[in-house]
Formats: sequence, C-alpha cells, structure tokens
Amino acid sequence: MPPYHEMTPSTNKQLFQEFPSVDWNTWKAKAVTDLRDTPYERIMWTTPDGFTLEPWYASGNAVTLPGQQEPKQRNIWRNCRRIKVSDTGKANREALDSLLSQEVTALEFHLGAPQLCQNESLCELLQGINIPAAAIYFSGAVTDQVSLLETLATLPGFIENSGGLLSETPETLPEKENRLFSAADAMPGFRFLAVDTVPWHEQGATPSQEIALALAAASDLLNRFTSADIEPGRIVGAMEIIMAAGSSHFTELAKPRAFRKLFRHIAAAYGAEKTLLPRLFARTSPRNLSLLDPFTNVLRQTTETVSAVLGGYDTLQITPFDGGLSVSESDAERISGNIHLILKEESCLHRVADPAAGSYYLETLTAELAKAAWNVFLELEAAGGFASAIQSGLVKQKITEGNTAKRKTLENRKKTLIGVNRYPWPLTPVQEKNIAALQQAIQSAPEGSETAGFERLRLKAETRRITSGFQPSVFIWLSGDPGISFRQAAFADDFFRCGGFAVTGMTQLDPDEKSCAKALENNPDIVVLCIAEKDPVPTAETICRTLCALKPGIIPVMAGKPPEQKELLLTAGLDSFIHTGVNVLDMLQSYHLKTGVQ
Repeated sequence: MPPYHEMTPSTNKQLFQEFPSVDWNTWKAKAVTDLRDTPYERIMWTTPDGFTLEPWYASGNAVTLPGQQEPKQRNIWRNCRRIKVSDTGKANREALDSLLSQEVTALEFHLGAPQLCQNESLCELLQGINIPAAAIYFSGAVTDQVSLLETLATLPGFIENSGGLLSETPETLPEKENRLFSAADAMPGFRFLAVDTVPWHEQGATPSQEIALALAAASDLLNRFTSADIEPGRIVGAMEIIMAAGSSHFTELAKPRAFRKLFRHIAAAYGAEKTLLPRLFARTSPRNLSLLDPFTNVLRQTTETVSAVLGGYDTLQITPFDGGLSVSESDAERISGNIHLILKEESCLHRVADPAAGSYYLETLTAELAKAAWNVFLELEAAGGFASAIQSGLVKQKITEGNTAKRKTLENRKKTLIGVNRYPWPLTPVQEKNIAALQQAIQSAPEGSETAGFERLRLKAETRRITSGFQPSVFIWLSGDPGISFRQAAFADDFFRCGGFAVTGMTQLDPDEKSCAKALENNPDIVVLCIAEKDPVPTAETICRTLCALKPGIIPVMAGKPPEQKELLLTAGLDSFIHTGVNVLDMLQSYHLKTGVQ
C-alpha cells in the first residue's frame, strides 16, 4: 500500500472557500446583537499594562509594528537546569545525571561562595562534562567576573562554550571595562553582560515594565562600554537578557517578540547592526507558585513553557514545581523536567518557527505591549537612565502602582489562582509533617508573590489545627430556591476553605428554632445563610435572632449583596455579607480574628 500522502490528492484551492469572509465591523455588529443587554465592553480585556484588547481581530482592526519579520528561522531552545553549588563533587554528579537522563543541554551553576570560582573548584565542578556540547552558565557569588573569564578561558574545551555569566556586571574602572572584553575574546560564544529582569518580576512588574527595564539596562550597558571605546556590535553580542515567563499565556508569548522589535531601535541608536540581538534566557515565574497546592504549579509551568517556546527564547529554565516540602526534590525536578521533553518530543513545538507571526490577535498584542513598554522606557531615559531611575525610586514607584492594582484583582478574586484563592486542596500528611518549614518558606516569598497572602493566612489556621487541635468551622444554611441557594453555598464553601476554615455541614433548613439547633449541633463558629427568596430579610432576621439567642457569640454571615433593609439584619445580629467583588483576603483575616485563630 502506498504511503498516505501519495493517496491524498493535491489541490490549489484555498480552504473554507464556501464560507464568505467577514470583516470586523460585521462581526462586531453580530456580537453586539447576540450579547443583548450585556455591554460589548464586557468581552474586551483591559490588560495589567493598561491597554485594552478586542476579543477578535481581523485585517480591518489589527495593529502591527513596522519593520522586518522575526529573524529566527527555526525554533530551537536549550533546556537549562539550575544547580546550587556548595559541594563541587555533589554538583558535578547532579550535572552529569541531568545531561545523561533529562536531555538537559545547558547547565547553570549557582555558586555559593567566591572561592568556587577558582581553577581547582571549576575543574572538579566540570569534570567529565563535554564542555563544547553543553552551554555552561554561572551565577551567584561571582564577585570578580574578569578573573572568572580568564580562568574559564584556560580550561580545556571552554573556548567553544556558548553559555554565559548570569550575574550582572558591577561598575568598574574604565581600564577594567576593556580587560573584561579582552578576557572574553577567547570565548566568542560566551555571553557575559547579563540583564536580569526576574527580580523586578518578583516585585510585581508588569510585562511592559519588564521589557522597558530590560531595554533601559541594555541601553546603560551600551552607553557605558561604548564610552570605553568598545564596538557596539561586540557589546550586543555579549548580552544575555533574562526574563520570567508568567502564566498569562498570550502576553508572555508576546513579551520576547516585543522586546526584540524594540531592541533594534536601541541597537541602531548606538550604531550596531539592527540584525544583532542579545540572547534571551527565560525562567518560569516564581511569582505565582503555590506552596500548599504544588501540583497546580506543574500546570502553570506548562503554560509558561509553551509561552516561552512559542515566544522564541533561546534558553529555557523550568524551576522544580516544589522545593521538597510536599514531594521529594528529585521527584519535583524530574516532573518539571518532563514538561520540556513532552513539549519537544511529543508536541514537536520545535518544528514551528515563530507560530505567532501572522495572527492578527498576537501581532496586535505584541504591538500594543511594545508601545506601552516604549513609553515606560522613555520615562526611564528621561529620568537619567536605568541606574538613575532606580536610585531616584522611579522604578520602585511604577512597579508598586501596578502591583497594587494586581493585588486587588487577586484579593477580590477577579483573577483566579487555582488552589490559592479558589478551590483549595486539603494538606497532605507530608505537608502536615512539614508545617513549620512551610511557615518559614511562606515568609520568604517574593515581594510580588501572587499566592503568599492567601497561603500565609491559610497556614495560620492549619498550623493552629495541627498544633492545638482547634480549627474554626462553618455551617452553611440553605433556604428557598435550591438552584440559587446551592450556588450561593458553593461560593461560601470555597470562600471559607481558602482561609483554612472547616465546613462542617451544608443543609436545606426551615427558618425555625429546631433548625437553628440543628445548625449549631457541631458547634460551628460561623453560620452562613444562603437564602434564595425574593425578600430574604424576614427569614434571615428570624434565623439571626434565634441563632444569637441559642449561642451568644455565634457569627451569622449572609451570602449575597446587602439588601435595602440590611440594617434590620445587622440589628438582629448578622455580622457581615460575602459576595462576588468583596475583598476576600481582608474578610478572611477579620474572621480569623473573630474566631480566635490569630
């Protein structure tokens, strides 16, 4: 039998010719009709960077950046493993194991002490590694970059290495600037001018701010080294830009594309060829990792990896999804490493170069992101450049402004983080055993962590339960239309579990004293009323008065927005209302205080 492709007749016809083309105005008119009373703006997306995107783009409303297409002709990325180095022998064994069993093609050695940069330590660290075949990166305690580069150049095979230094270059005297480049001349493929935007990402920077900070830092490097009479093309060729890949898939895919488009303007301003670009190094985001529901991190890292691969990063580092407090470090390392293998070997993402090119939506997102980033870059330049903007506090101010808005969307749950502010999973026996270490780990979360607020709160309740046996509890009372009251109850159940509360019961009851006694059988701290009636006030008022009489100190809460006669309920003993849009984190903290958790 002949191969399948020989049996398939070829055709020059365009696909889907039987369907008429639809312009954007026609599509929007149909969408507005179908939305009925819902405003069209409800399906538009205002990004964290402040610009708004339509739900659909066609040739009539798409925006593209001028200039040539992406220079990458193939989508090949390097899979990098980060190894912490305190014991060179142990780190060497980890490196060899990674190269042999996980298709790791790049290694980052995070050095724990300056003496590890010496010749003897480096030889032991690199023993048995095929140095020309694996890109070797160094970070951590690299205090003298010139000496390290000079030492590396003497090691067998290292002149062919294509790794780099991931520690940023400190300010030095002009004569040492030239010595830095002279030391690296023997290793033309080794990058040693790092621009690391991950710390800004950890503090809460938006994607456009990350791009702008990368551009500003690169501009400062070009200004600094061209002033030392170093050719601009050589400077660009020594750069490695390090960025975090977050879980907002399309934005993170567009981020490296926007950076490359904008960097050409920076390079041209200093006289370098527009085709020259820094190498891009991606790390999966540390900002959204869940400590208490770590397996959701695997899913986050998968979307982040896809974004990084399709966005065109040259090197990718997938952080282990857990630090050893829920699963073993080796298991976490292996599972996270398999993300790369599946996306390459099974999904074959490496076979498509720049798949975003030509997509009206992604080209528009790239263009809008680039515009927002360029505006921030111009502000930084007007402030005197990257270093001056940091010293003046401008960078911190801009990140704080964006981070405040972002925290609000997390705290009122307009943005969902599975296992954190929605759908929490019970602690495992391993986590309960490691509860003290989890408490310590959450305290060292990044400043811009999206998960720490809720998980810190929940850990307080879980720690109290494990150490003293006390866990605040909630009973959920349903009344009225079951279809509506059940939805209210599901909201309340999810709401309180995110704060570490136990839900001891959820029952449809009549508003009488016998039912109130049943609701209090398990001695709950809080009773949530889910009353789906046209006028819920009379029923809720009766229940509140009876509950408070039977158990002084009980905390009645009502699911739903406050009715017009809410004062009657508050007078009857109702504590508060929970509903979509409230600050969930603040309210859970108040319930912790009222129930004695803290």
